[in-house]
Amino acid sequence: GGAGGRTVVGASDRGGVFALDAETGKPRWRGRVASEVLAAPRLGGGLVVPRSADSRVFAFGMEDGKRRWVYQRASTSLMVRAPAGITLHEDSVYGGFPGGKLVALALASGGPRWEATVALPKGTTELERVTDVVGEPVAVGREVCAAAFQGRVACFDTRNGSLLWARELSTVTGAAVDARYVYVADDRGAVHALDRSSGRSLWKQDRLAHRQLTLPVPLGTEVVAGDLEGYVHLLARETGAFDARARTDGSPLRAAPLAVPGGFVAQTQ
Repeated sequence: GGAGGRTVVGASDRGGVFALDAETGKPRWRGRVASEVLAAPRLGGGLVVPRSADSRVFAFGMEDGKRRWVYQRASTSLMVRAPAGITLHEDSVYGGFPGGKLVALALASGGPRWEATVALPKGTTELERVTDVVGEPVAVGREVCAAAFQGRVACFDTRNGSLLWARELSTVTGAAVDARYVYVADDRGAVHALDRSSGRSLWKQDRLAHRQLTLPVPLGTEVVAGDLEGYVHLLARETGAFDARARTDGSPLRAAPLAVPGGFVAQTQ
């Protein structure tokens, strides 16, 4: 779900989108998208913008729930079933799609602004050629970064989609950024910190192999990630060294930890 002013919005695995009054919890409106929604809808510009699992992005009016636009891409037969979301930044919507594509849409109209290639499918079998952009693109200033399964992590110019840099890496959770670094947990469980301006590798923490890490989330001097056994790991931002570890209830952490003032919130399965 998401929240904006007086409205809380959510979506279901059956394609329902709904808005509630933030103070009373009373329903304001309900809408539908084409298929299940695996990531939280985004709010901005007076719109609620969910993305459905069949590679469509919808925009509903936040006040009235009326559908304003829909953007559709062709689905592929094999896809990574992970919460692929969208990001709203300034007046654009950024979404990553199967085939390694990152797309910028105009928030007001849904019209495509540019399309860029995060990674190209490679290999001979259908499985080897799955190159879905995963997680949510992350935009800061004039940069938008995204990562692809069996592909690369790459950053682009938000104005025209031109490639700034790319690094070979495979992830199922996407990328996170702070003022200086890009953080990625690869699909083998290693956490990487890359220089945001060049993509140069700064450190790699590989002692969490096969722990099915969440997206690593930067928190000032720490980077936090959860794992399949319910542990939360805090790594030093500058070196990747282990600073602390906390146990939860022993069930997997699938969603990324959420930064809040003075700390973070982690939700287990």
